[in-house]
Amino acid sequence: MNVRFDGKANRANLHILSVGINTYKNSKYNLSYASKDAQEFLKVVSKGGLTLFDQIKTYSLKDNKATKDEIHSVFEELISNIKPKDVFVFYYAGHGVMSTPVETAKADFYIMTHNMTSFYDEGLLKSEGISATELLEFSKKISAQKQLFILDACHSGGALNVLATRGADNREKAIAQLARNTGTFFLTASQDIQYANESSDLKHGLFTYAILEVLDGRSSILQIGQDKKVTVNEIKTYVEERVPELSEKYHGGAQYPTSYSFGQDFPIVLLK
Repeated sequence: MNVRFDGKANRANLHILSVGINTYKNSKYNLSYASKDAQEFLKVVSKGGLTLFDQIKTYSLKDNKATKDEIHSVFEELISNIKPKDVFVFYYAGHGVMSTPVETAKADFYIMTHNMTSFYDEGLLKSEGISATELLEFSKKISAQKQLFILDACHSGGALNVLATRGADNREKAIAQLARNTGTFFLTASQDIQYANESSDLKHGLFTYAILEVLDGRSSILQIGQDKKVTVNEIKTYVEERVPELSEKYHGGAQYPTSYSFGQDFPIVLLK
């Protein structure tokens, strides 16, 4: 029996959904650098992944295009098209808020889409925001066995509470569904009671700035191996050290990223 191995045919595709919102329907919530952060992240990962992946498929939603309906629509397309061997990355930069717990439901973290006019209206949160619970459900439906979710938003660590506060049985079930014996990672800009800061000096959110330092090879602190591959765990390790430093320098107080992971580490970019 003769076996021919086509290495190229066996390579995975990378799918990236990037969402950045500077301008909200209610202008008092406008930000300065979220859209830029999303664009820069998409650009750097797309460039760095060229030699790692067979194809790189990108989806970019920003400002008034970043509505709940549009984000849901892209997720549904991804669910239909992504293969198990592929890699999926979701990036969000914008506002985030924790809902108020009630007798029938625990507090949940929501990313704020463009149409939000009030961040403290529970009805609007459910109709126009996207909860961490919804993101987890999308993750379960996407067949990619390697997934990374990055949330650069205030209180984004609250998204991790959706997993951490589950009962033991449900939690184990969620881990089994998400991990798929490979890797699913969540990196968030701040803890559930913290704000995620922007810097006019850096012209970026601090969390994304630190991520970009790693992905484009500017970091002199993180020692990348000879293979030049930057993995999710290496990004996680770097931002956990770097973001508090940046926050102390530019805002006079520490901001601490948080993370939650299942399964094995995997590379995102290859440095030149």
